[in-house]
Amino acid sequence: MTMNRMLMCRTHPVMEFEYFERGGYSLRAGEIYDESRIPIGMYVDGKPEPTGESITGWWRSRGIPMTRDGMRSVFAGSGIASTNDLLDRSLGLSLSDQYWVRPLDRPDLTWEKLNFFHNDFDERLGQALFFGNSSRIGNVNTPDVTSAGDLPKRWIIGPDGVRSLIKGGRTGQEPDNERIAWQTARLFGIDHVEYRIGRAKGIRVSVCDEMLEDTQELIPAGQVMRIFRRGDNTERKMIWLDACQQLGVSRDTANAATNDFLFLDFLLRNTDRHYNNFGLIRDVESFEIRPAPIFDSGASLWNGMDPEAITNEDYPAKPFWLDDYGDADNAYWQLGLIDDWDRYDLGMLDEVPELIRAQLATNRRLSADVIDAICSAMQERIGIIRKLAR
Repeated sequence: MTMNRMLMCRTHPVMEFEYFERGGYSLRAGEIYDESRIPIGMYVDGKPEPTGESITGWWRSRGIPMTRDGMRSVFAGSGIASTNDLLDRSLGLSLSDQYWVRPLDRPDLTWEKLNFFHNDFDERLGQALFFGNSSRIGNVNTPDVTSAGDLPKRWIIGPDGVRSLIKGGRTGQEPDNERIAWQTARLFGIDHVEYRIGRAKGIRVSVCDEMLEDTQELIPAGQVMRIFRRGDNTERKMIWLDACQQLGVSRDTANAATNDFLFLDFLLRNTDRHYNNFGLIRDVESFEIRPAPIFDSGASLWNGMDPEAITNEDYPAKPFWLDDYGDADNAYWQLGLIDDWDRYDLGMLDEVPELIRAQLATNRRLSADVIDAICSAMQERIGIIRKLAR
């Protein structure tokens, strides 16, 4: 069965499109009302000219990945058919942007009544996904339907009304790594989302508050990179900066923010700075745009590795690969892409090992041998950075 839908951006009608509900895909774009607010992820050849294929790709990318921990068990016990089914029921509302879809025959549905920035939402689906309990998922009109990533996570509303994202891990070290990344970023004046340590039914978690305002969207770098020029793998940073500039971010600003995550990620040995966990923040009313703060640094500090494996050998780093698949060792090469070391007071590096030790020591799951190995390797790493930064 096909149906006509209206893509909305907050209160603004953006475009109509024809949607095949059973298959979960768009057949074609319809009338466009607001070209300026067409999602970057729907662009074709760098232009706001969406097709059925680009609409489908953007829509499906909003859903929870099937690789999310606990996802299959929730589906098996809930009667929900697919992530597309969840998206359809929730209208695609999110806390990561201002887009949603409205059936053309439902003018009574409004952003003011539905958005998650101001309205309460049912937290039971998030609990089911996080704890693996599929029997009580509740109303699926929740931002957990549109939260990306594989690790267990859920949105909550605090007593003060603040929306916060709770995130678990697989090794038990990830929450501490998030906290350490924020603490380290502060030493160097780097913009980074603040993370706190919490507990959820005995599970160690990280907690961060919503980083967007109710007029803002996060545009993942992957959406940006897909719509502009192609080039050699060694040009990935330049392609990213070119794309930022075309979207209205000054090149100096984009370059400084990129240098920041390259520096912090190498320092803390983050192995997972993929194209969905950095990007741009744009105001959908004023169209002001800027780099997003750094977030999602859980895969840092030799996460989950045995003490004897904790070394400073080269390794495959993201996001600027040297090969087509990201298998080649490139961490030291990627560090060399930093072109302004004067931004950083390298004297602050001396504080990092003790900062790391103090935080990791609060995690009883981590042995003294692991913590000692991490801090020893970090001490060596600091010397490497100072040498390479000359």
